[in-house]
Amino acid sequence: MDSATTSEKVEQDLVVLPRSATIIEVFRRENEQSDGLLRLAAHLARQHERQWEAETISRDTTAADAAVAASKRTIDSLNAARVTLVEQIDEHVASCSTGTDDAPLHTETVGSVIDRLAIAWVRANKLIDTGAKDRARQALHQLRELADAYDDLVRDVASGARRIPAWRHLKQYGAAS
Repeated sequence: MDSATTSEKVEQDLVVLPRSATIIEVFRRENEQSDGLLRLAAHLARQHERQWEAETISRDTTAADAAVAASKRTIDSLNAARVTLVEQIDEHVASCSTGTDDAPLHTETVGSVIDRLAIAWVRANKLIDTGAKDRARQALHQLRELADAYDDLVRDVASGARRIPAWRHLKQYGAAS
């Protein structure tokens, strides 16, 4: 493969796999104009925001048992939707990406990493909102590290140095296992 072809492949894969800054920006302000992976990532962040709120209710020691039970059902429903979004991101990446079968395998799918980015982003924002300065600082540090790791993965996949696993979630939320 000559350098022009390699450059075209890198550009193509970088379009399929946006940088972390782009993903975090779509978390901040969901844009209905976004499509594909970015639209799915934005929905994933909204799911995690709703889940944070439901988990807060479920941990409230003064909440009525019925409220806690309802929040647990909500968490299951949100987890089911989250898993679907992660799988849709992975399907989108698989349909657009050209990987090499001989490259070392990464441990997570792109959808799983974006899911972790969304969780880290929500956690950092919630801790900032509560004024927990030390914990917020830690959460922002973790978000930056995860974003850097995601960007490294994007570069590795684009260069053919790493490939993404084909992965399906097997846990069923709210259904018999």
